[in-house]
Amino acid sequence: MLKSLKTKNFTLFSDAEIEFSPGLNVIIGENNSGKSHLLKLAYTVAAIWYEAAAEHQTIPGKISSKGSKSWWQRRMAEKLVGIFKPDKLGHLFHRDGGRQKAQIEAEIFATNQRLKFAFSSNTQKEVEILQTPIEFPSASPIFLPSKEVLSFYPGFVKLYDDRELTVDETYPDLCKALSGFLLKGSKAKQYTTFIKPLETIMGGQLKLKEGRFYLKPSGKKEMEISLVAEGLRKIGTLTYLAANGSLKNLLFWDEPEVDLNAKILTQLASSLIELVQKYDMQVILATHSFFLMKELSVQIEISKGNIPAQFISLVPRQAQVEQGGLLEELATITVLDEILAQDDRVQQLFYEGQL
Repeated sequence: MLKSLKTKNFTLFSDAEIEFSPGLNVIIGENNSGKSHLLKLAYTVAAIWYEAAAEHQTIPGKISSKGSKSWWQRRMAEKLVGIFKPDKLGHLFHRDGGRQKAQIEAEIFATNQRLKFAFSSNTQKEVEILQTPIEFPSASPIFLPSKEVLSFYPGFVKLYDDRELTVDETYPDLCKALSGFLLKGSKAKQYTTFIKPLETIMGGQLKLKEGRFYLKPSGKKEMEISLVAEGLRKIGTLTYLAANGSLKNLLFWDEPEVDLNAKILTQLASSLIELVQKYDMQVILATHSFFLMKELSVQIEISKGNIPAQFISLVPRQAQVEQGGLLEELATITVLDEILAQDDRVQQLFYEGQL
């Protein structure tokens, strides 16, 4: 689980420090404030940190190259390019950074282990590793992009590996996670309370057959996933990741509200809270939806402190980050400001006789 992330001269951030909750984290802000960049950077760090976990082990008479500093330098650079898709790594450098280097430092909970690296505007293939951890997470992070993947899942990983595609690496990473075998027995039953309400929303159970996904309603013929509403495909993705045991440790989600109505968002908020409370997961999401952020805040407040949470508002023009345990603790909530401004305009038009 990520405890903090410090960035300097990285993309839109000249200097920022984010403190994460071990439970739910909700990142908000207007367009071009850096929400997706922050989410992707945190995911990149977590993904490489986990990748090193399996490969840092020593083999009798040999030390794995993936535990070495050179491996960290190369793989971190490769993953940053794969996730952000710049023409070159140096383009992730903050435009007004001058001659200083971009610097990123991440810390995890419990052991206070840190990963720290830097690069400059002319960096090509390697970052400069300043500090590496000696302890590693036990499970891979999951990143859910704003667009669903089930409809183009068949053969996508091989296509991505063989061809030059413009989509970022979060998509093949997610497809790989979806390919895992389903849990069975007691391990499968532990996710029943999480999966069932979401399957009710979908109207059936997600099935993977011969490399393609289908929705199987109870007592009815299965339906090709391409015929299912886009928003429900996203819900299906979440249920299948739980069913195959991939939902562990850390979940990132960029704009979960896309293609989902308010009724579904209410259940989704409850499901995300359940991941935190029952399964001890850290959830970090970015959203524009006032309905979703408010629903999450309400459920957190009802819990009377039993749900660790952070609401994080990015304020680009003021170059600052605001944080609070509840949505109401933030001074800047752009979407709420615009809702109130719209109400004021409607009232003014009514008084002027235009409505």
